[in-house]
Amino acid sequence: MSILIVAPFLDLARTARLCAEKIPYPIRVIQGDLEEGLAAAEQEIRNDDIELVISRGGTAQLLEKHLSVPVFEITVTSFDLLRAIYPHVRRKKKIAVIGYENVIRWAKSIAQILSIDLGYYLLDNQDNTGEVIAEARQWGAQVIAGDAVAVHTARLLGLESELINSGPEAITDSLQSAIDFLGRMQTEIIRGKRLSMIMEHASQGIIYLDGERRIELMNSRALEIFQRPLEQLIGKVVDQAIFPAEFVSAVNEGRRHQLISVANKNYMVEVSHIVSEKATVATLVFLQSSGRIKDMEDELVRQLTRRGLIAKHSFSDMIDQNPRILRIIAMAKRYSATNSTILLMGETGVGKEMFAQSIHNASMRKEGPFVPVNCAVLPENLLESELFGYVEGAFTGAKKGGKAGLFEIAHRGTIFLDEINDMSASVQARLLRVLQEKQVMRIGDDRVHTIDVRFIAACNRDLEHEVASGRFRKDLYYRLRVLDITIPPLRERREDILPLFNSFIDAFAVKHGFSRRQIPDSLLRAIERAPWPGNIRQLRNYAEKIGVLLSMSIDITDMKEELIAELIDDSELYAAEEPSPYTTELKDIKSSVITECWQQNDRNISKTARILNIDRATVRKYVRNALQE
Repeated sequence: MSILIVAPFLDLARTARLCAEKIPYPIRVIQGDLEEGLAAAEQEIRNDDIELVISRGGTAQLLEKHLSVPVFEITVTSFDLLRAIYPHVRRKKKIAVIGYENVIRWAKSIAQILSIDLGYYLLDNQDNTGEVIAEARQWGAQVIAGDAVAVHTARLLGLESELINSGPEAITDSLQSAIDFLGRMQTEIIRGKRLSMIMEHASQGIIYLDGERRIELMNSRALEIFQRPLEQLIGKVVDQAIFPAEFVSAVNEGRRHQLISVANKNYMVEVSHIVSEKATVATLVFLQSSGRIKDMEDELVRQLTRRGLIAKHSFSDMIDQNPRILRIIAMAKRYSATNSTILLMGETGVGKEMFAQSIHNASMRKEGPFVPVNCAVLPENLLESELFGYVEGAFTGAKKGGKAGLFEIAHRGTIFLDEINDMSASVQARLLRVLQEKQVMRIGDDRVHTIDVRFIAACNRDLEHEVASGRFRKDLYYRLRVLDITIPPLRERREDILPLFNSFIDAFAVKHGFSRRQIPDSLLRAIERAPWPGNIRQLRNYAEKIGVLLSMSIDITDMKEELIAELIDDSELYAAEEPSPYTTELKDIKSSVITECWQQNDRNISKTARILNIDRATVRKYVRNALQE
């Protein structure tokens, strides 16, 4: 029993072998990209007892589609991307990041953190790599950073390229997760052997077979289905002399779900083999009547789709000292005990989804799915099909067999409709009916599905104003605003800024394994006084930037003027859009920073402008004003 690592490129294979040597578990490492990697993996699985496969990027996605064993993906961390692009950033090169989702997802954050013009282009498949690189070249890219396919294609086209490798931390994390998963799976198998699986009062027919397919136990429901007395079946081998051919075939092949007919009645058969030391030591067979087949199919779809639809945050995760926000949290906790619809209002980045997840986890629905939907991201037709689902043939490109919508997937749980103010009028009308009737009709269907869902909606604009302007339905607004919570922006809860900032820095230090050093008091004061137009999300990104600098052993003290100036520039942008009482105070901060830097640099205007990354005219203006005061 071993783990197989399929490395798409040589450097990853070398790093994986070094990591594997440090882990006391049978691990094999082979090299192969995409189809080549798939063929090599299939050969290894045929020749060896492979329990699980680990790979990266497009190769991992391809393996997951075609292999029968579990596939774990090596993540590309922000550090991996930063390591690849940082030398080119220092050379002032224009960089484009090209790859699958796991490669480019950090590019936007790093571009914001480093304040650089960084392009990022998503690959759907390897066939369009050349087209994507051509688009990046037209944008002005001088360096292509990406996975093996992107780098290889870029070099063929004569472009400088940089491979984004996965560091040993990411590979070790994937290996440890895989080993933990296999351990849990083995524990469940052992537990299953010890438990009594035959429950006489169960509604299902249950049959327990030994390793040679001989019947050891049957419950009354199974005897009733096959219309035979127990003494005629105990000890008998499951074959066509006693049982229908469809049933025998399902048992022998170990099918998870097989519809069979017994005495002109339909039953769903589910077979589970118990394996030990490569041999089947027992088999459990469950038979469910046709009256519940549809429910089982719907439940199967929900369970398969729910993977990952879990609310991660709870009220205990919130770091708050401001009295106003503490009262809001207390109110949200009380609302959690109800099933009423909740409307969360507040600016972008204030933590509306964290509130929604916390409400879900504090409610009676916490064991159900939490389904987040960003209404602003999806176009109207796609949002409608995602929310309501569709039947086969409903439109061009519809999946065979149709698809359950997110409302159905959220059954017995919570659906979170974020940025609902951007929902189109036609989808608003359909949503209103769902709220009223608690029933959903898939696109192209004539049947309705009853759902049990708790609705939480969020908006980043004044919905009353949207209603008055005709962009949002009045009746939907009143349906949504049963219970409402307004979350204040970060600038109105300054007591929370530094505790939140420190928590982000501490979490970043723990995750990436570096010792946190002292941050200058002047920088902390500027952080506390800045208005944070992007709220908690902007504060988290800024904290990550500080964390990246600390992890690279960069002395923050030497950069404090530049870091403070960055806060001031962001604040001025905010003040230009939305005047606030902090505008005058921020100008004073900027004046103080510029004149102090000017004095520390022998009153050299050009040097001051370079350090603060501003033009010399701005330096002269603030110095002149300061000297006149």
